[in-house]
Amino acid sequence: MPHTDLQRLQLPRDGEDRSTDLYWHGESVTRDGDALLVPAGGTLDLGTWFNAAPVGWWRSLLGSGHLRLRVRGRGSLTVFAGTAGRTPTTGTRDVVGRYDLDGTRELHLPRTEGTDWYWIALEGDTDGGRLEAVEWASGGGLGRNRGRATRVTVVSPTYRRETDCLEQVVRLLDPALAETVGRVVVVDQGDSLRAADTHGVLDDARVVLIEQPNLGGSGGYGRGMRESLRWPDDPVLLLDDDAEIAGESLRRLHALSMQTREPTILGTGLVSAEDGTTLEALAEKVDRRTFHWGAADGVASEPVDTGSPDRWSFTHASDRAEYTGWWGTFLPAGTVARLGLPAPYFLKWDDAEYGLRARRAGVLVAAVPGINVWHPTWAAKGSLSSWSSWPMHRNRLATAAAYGSGSGVVRDSLLHQVKHVLSLQYTTVELWNAALAEVLDGPGWMSGDLTAVRPRAQALLDELPPAGSVPDGGRVVRLPSPAEFGWRDGLRASAVVFEDGSTSLVRDRARARRLLSTTVRLHGRALRRWRSLRSAYAAALPQEAAAEAWEARFDG
Repeated sequence: MPHTDLQRLQLPRDGEDRSTDLYWHGESVTRDGDALLVPAGGTLDLGTWFNAAPVGWWRSLLGSGHLRLRVRGRGSLTVFAGTAGRTPTTGTRDVVGRYDLDGTRELHLPRTEGTDWYWIALEGDTDGGRLEAVEWASGGGLGRNRGRATRVTVVSPTYRRETDCLEQVVRLLDPALAETVGRVVVVDQGDSLRAADTHGVLDDARVVLIEQPNLGGSGGYGRGMRESLRWPDDPVLLLDDDAEIAGESLRRLHALSMQTREPTILGTGLVSAEDGTTLEALAEKVDRRTFHWGAADGVASEPVDTGSPDRWSFTHASDRAEYTGWWGTFLPAGTVARLGLPAPYFLKWDDAEYGLRARRAGVLVAAVPGINVWHPTWAAKGSLSSWSSWPMHRNRLATAAAYGSGSGVVRDSLLHQVKHVLSLQYTTVELWNAALAEVLDGPGWMSGDLTAVRPRAQALLDELPPAGSVPDGGRVVRLPSPAEFGWRDGLRASAVVFEDGSTSLVRDRARARRLLSTTVRLHGRALRRWRSLRSAYAAALPQEAAAEAWEARFDG
């Protein structure tokens, strides 16, 4: 039975300025091309985010069997096995074995319960040490697609982020990925990419450029997913234009997807692009009572350039993802034909809904450590009181209704609105009220929403009264930026002032009473009508996500 490499040694790209501790630990370790050099008596430790082997996750996707570890280099090799506990101090670490390495050594290790990680360390002898290659391959399993040759169709929509998008295409067309990436479908929704392409990047035969009006994230991904049906035997990677994926991470996705026992949607972790080493998200889920998305694991802005696998209490092989963010989602071949196109949501919740739809159809969803993208964090995008709050809240409520959530989601919405009022977030209250009113009108908005919601939301913002003057003295809270604001900061404040120049929040008791009255009335209607709303949205969503409905939108 042939082996396929699930994971190879990953090193930083040339010019990459992120912490090398993502890739290896070890003082005085240096790089020589694709090899790592260890000084005499020094130690190179690959118990790192990118180079530890997540055997527990592989076991859940591939089944029982063994792994083949092949290491090439020189020095004293130690193989570790470990499992993280629920706290950083309760993990376990065992030595599997120690071996002299001079050339290539091959080991076979079991994928058995009780081990979630394998990793290696190399100690330099009197002449130092050298590590040239590390390959982890599966054996003893019958992957669904073993032996089939496929290449990935990458779908990347963009809206007037020309530099990000063109740099993305250049990375994906790297010759090192020639056997992995078959084509890149770029959906330009800003009519600006061609003019910005002064170096002819888009002229490559592997680039499929689609130009269309701005139909939001779901419209961009939906168009790319429709185009992907031209290559039905190939898997599809959905990738944000500002999400950077390492070539080895993409190769790992492809290799793992080809070997899973059942069709599985694979997600990438999200590492902060701002600092480059903080894991913001991995396995994600939806709380069925409140219908908020959130972590299905213990990830809460975790630094992943420190510690070793036995201390990573934030992630466990037993964590189960319910959906994957479209900052980086890998769909096995046939997924789009089986599940259809996205919900027509313009912004947010299309990825979560697609994951829920997949699970309902029996398609597995998983996120595996060591495979991630670098992407701007949500705080950097600052969407709470922007126009996007309208579609985000509306899409959440609509999805909750379509999937039969109880009335707890309505009560949760009311609770948060009260908190918004008390903490001076009047703009957010206005946007959420508009969102709920639209949900109450029924699902008819889905058919024409993609070109309408942004101008309608922006028009609402333009009509709102300006914030009042910040009072002198009194209870004025000063914060660096809205990213540092929490609702408790505004509870007893007369105003909240942001030092970065963002609009201040100023208490207005008359406006607060009016907004609170409106939101209580709207939520009362929602509670009374929730059962009928669930039926209406459950019936409408499959129709609006169908290929026929999308064809009309694309043609329009």
